[in-house]
Amino acid sequence: MRHALKNMTKILPMTAVIFFVAAAGFSAEEKKEAPAVTASKAFKLSGYTQLLYTAQDAGIDGFSVRRVRFILSGEILKNIRYKIQVDALKSPILLEANIDFSLSPNAYFRIGQFKVPFSQENLASSSDLDTVNRSQSEEKMCPGRDIGSQGRDIGATFTGSVSIFDITVGVFNGAGINKADTNEKKDLAGRFLVRPASFLTIGASLYDGQYSATAGAAAMKRDRTGLEIALLYDVFSVKGEFISAKDGEVSRDGWYLQAGYFVLPKKLQGIFKVDSYDKDKNSAGDRSNLWTAGLNWFLSEKIKLQVNFELYKDESGKTTNKALLAQFQAGF
Repeated sequence: MRHALKNMTKILPMTAVIFFVAAAGFSAEEKKEAPAVTASKAFKLSGYTQLLYTAQDAGIDGFSVRRVRFILSGEILKNIRYKIQVDALKSPILLEANIDFSLSPNAYFRIGQFKVPFSQENLASSSDLDTVNRSQSEEKMCPGRDIGSQGRDIGATFTGSVSIFDITVGVFNGAGINKADTNEKKDLAGRFLVRPASFLTIGASLYDGQYSATAGAAAMKRDRTGLEIALLYDVFSVKGEFISAKDGEVSRDGWYLQAGYFVLPKKLQGIFKVDSYDKDKNSAGDRSNLWTAGLNWFLSEKIKLQVNFELYKDESGKTTNKALLAQFQAGF
């Protein structure tokens, strides 16, 4: 670890990440020019790339390309919009494909493949996370992430806002992304938010489901309950969540609490986070705790460098791993 940290101090200042856009031109031998490719409606193309270096005690140090994502969105007709998101590094490559039907400025229906409405950190884009990694409880228990589908599923939702209240309710297959349903049961999800002040959001999430690993396999109970809070005031931020899960006869829970402060407004942010995850409440000694301290340096709104130090401890307090992460993100 010490050797890796010394290497990091040499590597980071010397590492320059250059992103380029290649333009291709086509020339035709024919005298008549080929018609230009046009679209009937304007669309938006966006995306981001994340490059990661990891130095750790338990594991192999090295560089990796973590995400390469492209998002295409636009309007089909008035009040009907679409979104498609792919990741060139993932398998399957398709992450999202959904259509929104606006009923009013404060209400819409959504159908397709997208994130399950559960938990604030789960719904946050990977490009907007305050830390390099999501908390353990999010990765292990959030619907869609618990079965390796990156928080997404196929279904339909309704979202509406009234005064200080927001509500999203939906029905999903529960089998994950790019898959047909594996049982007759449809999973129900809901997220409810209240904003008593402009800087404060309090919420709760519910998920009632059954999961079958393969078509025809016995269905297992898959229920989740979540509580969340977010306080964003000037240069300060506090975020926290608690999640409880029931998988068959196994009960699990976890939580995280995070504080942030912009040393330089909109440029340099310090982050401290602690999260805890108990994979089986009926078994002793299996709770894992993760402490994270980090800095976020914003070169622009979508370009940033994140450096995190992670300290992993088991339930007895014994250190199980230490890791230093440096992630550079470039977006457009």
